[in-house]
Amino acid sequence: MVRLQKPSVINAGAAARKILPKMKCLVLVSVLAASALGLSARPTTAPITPVKGESWLNHLHQRFEETSMGKTYHLGPPLATGAEETQDWQRLLSADSIKQTAFMRGSDLYRLNCWGCHGEFGLGAPPEINSVVNPTRATSTQLIMERMKNLGMEMSRVDAAQLASQSKAALLQRLHNGGANMPPFPHLSEAEVHAIFNYLRQLAGIPGAEKQQAVIKESRLQVGEHIVKSTCHICHNAAGNNPEPQQIFDGAIPPLNTLTTRVSLPDFERKVRIGAPITMGTPPSQFRGRMPVFYYLREEEVADAYLYLKVYPSALESLDPVLPATENNQAASKMVPVEYTAEPQIAAGTNAAELSTIVFPVVSETFVALLLIGGLWFTFREIRRLTAIHEQRKVSSMDGDNTAYGISERNHIAGREDVSHEQPFQGKEDYHRFESSWFSRLVEKEDEAA
Repeated sequence: MVRLQKPSVINAGAAARKILPKMKCLVLVSVLAASALGLSARPTTAPITPVKGESWLNHLHQRFEETSMGKTYHLGPPLATGAEETQDWQRLLSADSIKQTAFMRGSDLYRLNCWGCHGEFGLGAPPEINSVVNPTRATSTQLIMERMKNLGMEMSRVDAAQLASQSKAALLQRLHNGGANMPPFPHLSEAEVHAIFNYLRQLAGIPGAEKQQAVIKESRLQVGEHIVKSTCHICHNAAGNNPEPQQIFDGAIPPLNTLTTRVSLPDFERKVRIGAPITMGTPPSQFRGRMPVFYYLREEEVADAYLYLKVYPSALESLDPVLPATENNQAASKMVPVEYTAEPQIAAGTNAAELSTIVFPVVSETFVALLLIGGLWFTFREIRRLTAIHEQRKVSSMDGDNTAYGISERNHIAGREDVSHEQPFQGKEDYHRFESSWFSRLVEKEDEAA
């Protein structure tokens, strides 16, 4: 007798089978969200602090003229032309400037923090500065699936979403902590980082990203902090002694802590946005400025940077000494101070290292050249050997043909036409066998006739 299950039990099992895949997807999405949001317990807002430490170029031991960091590739006007000063600076730095606020979009935060190195469209300057477009596209599930489909590889939406989540977590981590050649941005809050991230998605052409743009309310001091820490501090030390004109000519870059005491606000605005001559050398003379022009900054934003440096000056204990140009790796390529000498043991180590880097490629190239020459010689030798063998076989075959022709003529004269029907001989041994058999038959005929 077959027992039938109750309809309620059957319906419950079917419902469980339907819900189980959905529960798995829900658990997976929850894990991915937790991994994305649980990078670190960062505060939603970041306090304003003075800029500190050496410049990022000094940290990387790079010279200003040998890098693309912090450069817009726009220089100021030549010495023959000048720029008129603006007249509304008293309004920009009024008594209420500290209390004023501004509304910043993700595009504005990108412009203040990222444009100086990665450029307007995020393409960077490879190979030193990588593009941010492709890493941002890797955060889109739709673009990942389309790319895999174009490569002839099918990928489920769940797997693509997992890859996109991992890419997003890595990109947010990079915005917070920087990388090998990218400075960290601890002054950015979570809201600011996500605003920049959403703008990068729009810059990378991810569908629907334009609807995710947010607006953040910032104080003017915060705007100035973005510019100083993300753009100015790339090349300028936070604190230090003001260099002499000859030191500037040798490549030293003035620190930020003395800026507001040696440069007025109108001169600062003109220097940053338009460009201005600089006094350097011995005797002090006017030269065209070497500092890039940050034309994409607004006048009020430059004023905010000046205000930030006045309100939050670098502490005296963080003073960094102004070193000679060759020691701080910012020397101009034209100038090498005479007093710079290297210790003998350091020079010997350096020469040994340089010698090894030179000798190894030379030995490798010589070995490869010998292999090629040996291969060509062996090939030429084999061609000659095979050619000689071919010629010998050709001569042997010609000699065999001539011998066969002579024997057939003798047989015809002797009246032995039937011999021509036999198989022709191929060499000397066949010829000798033919001669002996012919002689024996002749002797037998003469005996029979007798």
